[in-house]
Amino acid sequence: MTTRGFEWFVAWRHLRDPERRSRRAIALKVGLAIIVLAAGLLVYLKVHGTPMRDVNGFFTARPDPVYEWLRIGAVIGLIVGFIVTFLGSLLASFTVFTAFSVFGVFLGTAAPILALSVMSGFEADLKGKIRGAKADVVVTVPPDDERPFLDWQRARQAILRVPGVSAATPYLEAEVMVRSGASPAGIFLRGIDPASAASVLDLGKTARECSIEDLAHPERVDLDPLSPEDSKGAPTIILGEELYARTLRVFPGSLVDVVCPLCKMGPSGPMPGLKQFRVAGHFYSGMYEFDSKLAYVALAEAQAFLRMPGEVTGIDVRVEDPEASPRAATAIQAVLGSGYEAQSWEELNKGLFMALRLEKIAMFVVLTFIALVASFSIVSTLIMMATEKAREIAILKAMGAENGAVQRVFVAEGLYIGFIGLFTGVATGVIGCLLIKRYGLPLPSEVYYITQLPVVMRAGEIAVVAASALGLCFLATVYPAYLAARMRPVDGLRYE
Repeated sequence: MTTRGFEWFVAWRHLRDPERRSRRAIALKVGLAIIVLAAGLLVYLKVHGTPMRDVNGFFTARPDPVYEWLRIGAVIGLIVGFIVTFLGSLLASFTVFTAFSVFGVFLGTAAPILALSVMSGFEADLKGKIRGAKADVVVTVPPDDERPFLDWQRARQAILRVPGVSAATPYLEAEVMVRSGASPAGIFLRGIDPASAASVLDLGKTARECSIEDLAHPERVDLDPLSPEDSKGAPTIILGEELYARTLRVFPGSLVDVVCPLCKMGPSGPMPGLKQFRVAGHFYSGMYEFDSKLAYVALAEAQAFLRMPGEVTGIDVRVEDPEASPRAATAIQAVLGSGYEAQSWEELNKGLFMALRLEKIAMFVVLTFIALVASFSIVSTLIMMATEKAREIAILKAMGAENGAVQRVFVAEGLYIGFIGLFTGVATGVIGCLLIKRYGLPLPSEVYYITQLPVVMRAGEIAVVAASALGLCFLATVYPAYLAARMRPVDGLRYE
């Protein structure tokens, strides 16, 4: 055995505690019992299925919240059972102080990986929903330029020739009021081209009880039998789910009044304009802001109602690679010139994603304190070990061991603790993320507006967490190794 190999062997023997294993087996048994109970509950829910509950009485049913919470409890039980089992196995193999040091590094690695992956999942889910409703790049006339956007057809053809652009569609947007009976609401009315919007927006996928083509063919939508005869020629409108089901409480074929406060000119100046629209159906984007404040109509109908013939607000652009949206926006800007403004979806929502990024950084810093506390535990463990093993250190030095060899033994002990905790923590974090992604951790959709916990793992984030934990473990060995190396053989053998 080489000198370095002997040093690592001595370090390993110092950490092990082959005695009193039976006294610590109780934690192992408790952990296994929790795992069995939680797994049995999950199997029971899987076999019997989750009852569905109709939330609104007339559209998509959702899982019963009681069974959702039972499933959440079972998943949490599996996690707690695994943690207790792991701690029990550590207590059965190592000294008590070593076991808790390893456990601290384990928690300080697994917890940040799970937390950051969940936050990345929420970020990816949010990005997907924003892109589905607002496209990758938006081309508009600059805010300080008051000219109307009339030459949008020429601009759209120029945009389609830009490399990386897959589709483009015009839109017209304005703030209006919509009402059904005595239930008014302020919304954004968005006029779109049914022929090209489906290739840019996700409305074709998120629409329910209708299709995007219904905007161009109102005759396909049957009117409510109680509607007056003179409303048969009313154009169609697609409402957000919250607006459709909870605010206005309408059905396919119902008539709603759309009011534009300043869209009509009268003898004394601007006055409100009103027009009836026929509800074709609704869409569910998963974003409360969109589902409660957005409605779609045909572009021609919006132009006629808003008294803006041939004019649009902007052009929505879909690119082949969403992450390349900033580069595509720059290329489009170069093609169109200074008379237009091209902005990527990241730039339009810069404040939101900056806040999410800061939250992730803060979460990482806070959870890193777990590994920091574990490093202090390593410091105390190694200092106690240096005191307890004073006789062995003295014998090694009397046999010719140098100060550097003693230092390397204690550094090896700290790295053993770090590597074991790091490996099990990373493995647990990754496996936990995969299980959540595969089987899903249900969330109350009425509260969180999503049905299950989203998870996206990123190799860079996992590498940063692992490197931080290992670096703290290494730094924790410096002072105890220095103390052990300074110990004189005479001090260690004085009372022997």
